[in-house]
Amino acid sequence: MAPKDESARGRMLASLTCDLGRTLARAQGRAWTAGEILGAAALLRPRFMQGEGPLGIAFGQPGWILAALLAAWGARRRLLLFDPGLRREAEVLRRMYSGICIYADAGPSSDGRVVVGETLAASVAAAALPAWLTLPAPDEPFAALLTSASTGENKLIDKLGFQIYRQADALTSVLALPARSRVLSFVPPYHLLGFVYGLVLPLVLGGETVVATELAGAAMLELLAKYRPDLVVGTAAHYRFLVKAAATAKTPLLPSATLFLSSGAPLDPAVAEAFASHYGTPVRDFYGSTELGGVAFRTWPESYRAMPGVRWRIDAETACLEVMSPWAGGAEGAWLSTDDAAEPVGEDGFRLLGRLDHVVKVGGKRFSSVEVEQALRAMPGVAEAAVFPYLRFGEPAIAAAISPESGAVLNQATARAFLAERLASYKLPRTILVLAALPRGSHEKIDYQALRALFANGEPMTTG
Repeated sequence: MAPKDESARGRMLASLTCDLGRTLARAQGRAWTAGEILGAAALLRPRFMQGEGPLGIAFGQPGWILAALLAAWGARRRLLLFDPGLRREAEVLRRMYSGICIYADAGPSSDGRVVVGETLAASVAAAALPAWLTLPAPDEPFAALLTSASTGENKLIDKLGFQIYRQADALTSVLALPARSRVLSFVPPYHLLGFVYGLVLPLVLGGETVVATELAGAAMLELLAKYRPDLVVGTAAHYRFLVKAAATAKTPLLPSATLFLSSGAPLDPAVAEAFASHYGTPVRDFYGSTELGGVAFRTWPESYRAMPGVRWRIDAETACLEVMSPWAGGAEGAWLSTDDAAEPVGEDGFRLLGRLDHVVKVGGKRFSSVEVEQALRAMPGVAEAAVFPYLRFGEPAIAAAISPESGAVLNQATARAFLAERLASYKLPRTILVLAALPRGSHEKIDYQALRALFANGEPMTTG
């Protein structure tokens, strides 16, 4: 048994080794005990010991991801996690690392992955703790994850031990969850949100993670009733689906003690208010990025407050939010750009205005396209809306794309008239596209790059 260690690293190791029969992870009807995870790690480690360089991991099951992490740390190999359902991410890794070996937990596959079967994992038991079992030291690699590429190309972000451990310690303080908490994560653990909040945090708490990548509100409600989690991890899209499900659900009541957490994109105020109204509990909205980790949190309609140990400031000229964080990486004491615009609120809070590339200056006046986006989402019949700046014949302008709710009929004229009653004229989009659905990338984020690609020479290439 590992020596007692009250740090996040020590608590994680204790979760994995103190009770080998306890279930640590569940997904798709598969339950993983600590012993099975250690057994799967023992299966993977000899394979990981062969060769050099990073390893690609395309596992969907959280038990396999935990096993791969343990095996990679024991084999001193760098582990790169990516979405097994996105061929684009596999191609990104192959461009970065020619000949990289990629492991998966399902097959068949046509892209050269090494498929590790469930029967092999089930046949291995951890009779004794292996001598090589360890977790990374604070200055050692923990894992690398890809960004979502919703606003550009995928980037590979390496996380060191201290970045994971310090953020986990801060989260236990902010969330104040009970020991042995059960976490239901609708975000898979190959994305940073699901990785830190849905995989690492339950281990630190000595609890259990349930991973369920559901996007249907009714199915999500069934899982909430079945598992009665202490914490739910989702994106803004998941809470939008839960709000819609409330209208038809027979019993929309949720476990009273459950804490609901959203991140990945700012939570729409209308969704936050509707969720609290329908379900009688607020959503805790966390702000951060794959590069910086968690930065701040709020409960709508409060402003954002920094995570413990995080400092922030706003550049007076650009309105860019900059942070100094104990887990963001970079040089000691360095201020890092978030690439988001913000404005201060009160003595210690701030309000986000959107990405810097969503802030536009039209007619000599600066504003964020997020304000226009939120106005469109409040329009009857609109299911989704995205607003973004672009160059129209060399001049800055904004465009919008909206998709209708089932049975609704939308057009540019009615949308423009709706906005004209609520916004100043200089904030009105020059073009409004009506699309059957908005394009999405990883994390279920709207793919603004794909939307901008619809425009050529300042005018839309298609109206969908």
